[in-house]
Amino acid sequence: MKPHKKFFILSASIGSGHSQAARAVAEAIRMKHPGDSARVLDFLSGDSFSLDQLIKRSYLKMLDVFPIIYNRLYSNSQNRYLGNGVQSLLSWSFRRRMKRLIAALKPDALIFTHPFPACAANLLKKEGALSIPLLGVITDFDIHQLWIYKHLDGYCVPTQELADKLAAHGVPRSIIHTTGIPVRRAFYEERKRSPVREEGTVLIMGGGLGLGYITDTLKRLDKVKEIRRFIVITGQNISAYEEVALLRARLLHPVELHSYTNKVAQLMGRSDLLVTKPGALTCTEAFTMDLPMVLVNALPGQERANAAHLQEKGCAVWVKRGQLADTVRDILLHPEKRQKMADRCGPVIENSSGKIVDILYRMLEEQETKH
Repeated sequence: MKPHKKFFILSASIGSGHSQAARAVAEAIRMKHPGDSARVLDFLSGDSFSLDQLIKRSYLKMLDVFPIIYNRLYSNSQNRYLGNGVQSLLSWSFRRRMKRLIAALKPDALIFTHPFPACAANLLKKEGALSIPLLGVITDFDIHQLWIYKHLDGYCVPTQELADKLAAHGVPRSIIHTTGIPVRRAFYEERKRSPVREEGTVLIMGGGLGLGYITDTLKRLDKVKEIRRFIVITGQNISAYEEVALLRARLLHPVELHSYTNKVAQLMGRSDLLVTKPGALTCTEAFTMDLPMVLVNALPGQERANAAHLQEKGCAVWVKRGQLADTVRDILLHPEKRQKMADRCGPVIENSSGKIVDILYRMLEEQETKH
């Protein structure tokens, strides 16, 4: 009888998309291989005074207050030499924690949905201190230099275009797999049910960082008479939830308010339109549900790349805040336009998480064969 396998999917609590993708992969491991264990871990320390919390706070503050500076840093770090410098700094910063984690947990393989833990594991493998398979799962529609490593054993990417970009950075084609972005099976199941959309219902989501300007979005869209109701999901952002709760009594339209919920698939199934910042995971969940999107408040870097990709695909419109109300009004007034956007959501890569799990187990088999 084969011993049970232990897997850890490492994310970082910078936004909720990386963590949601990690949970989708863990869910698929448990379904396909119920005898094995899979746990999602936030790689960043909970210690308020740790170096990585300093990095996280600086990152969030820069996004919120100095987005132009962040955009410049993002662009510059795409330069191979500057990017390598940032990689080295992060790798050494996180190296000790990764070494302690591996010694304590003794995993059979590691899966990464964020580059921070991947960089530390890559360094340990380079040093010969680590030999287990390492699998990177990229959850954006753009490649950043921080994802380019020589010692990862596999990459799962959303699109063929991204696979081409990764190969252009020198990653061997043989270890790049186009799987789509992993979403939980609830979205595929809800889509197959063909849910009935509630006319004029607009779903608003703000992202896990709390930088989605939800109250501003509500105030602008409350002037659109074609809207019948709002559904608002604030996630784990308590301050956004409280702001919307105070605001909704003053709005013309009814607001159905949710904090963190595991019913996102059902709420998307009820909605005519999604208004959100372009986090790749939320947008992947939406086009799995054939839900047209209006993208607003895109953060610099990957989110702008995500927005450009989805607008080119035809399932989303990317707008500035001043254009938001008119754009939503136009889409709701023209059902044929909305249907065309819904049609452009496909084709969906079915069971992306399951494909990632199959790749993971093939990597394990190849390693066992070598030894």
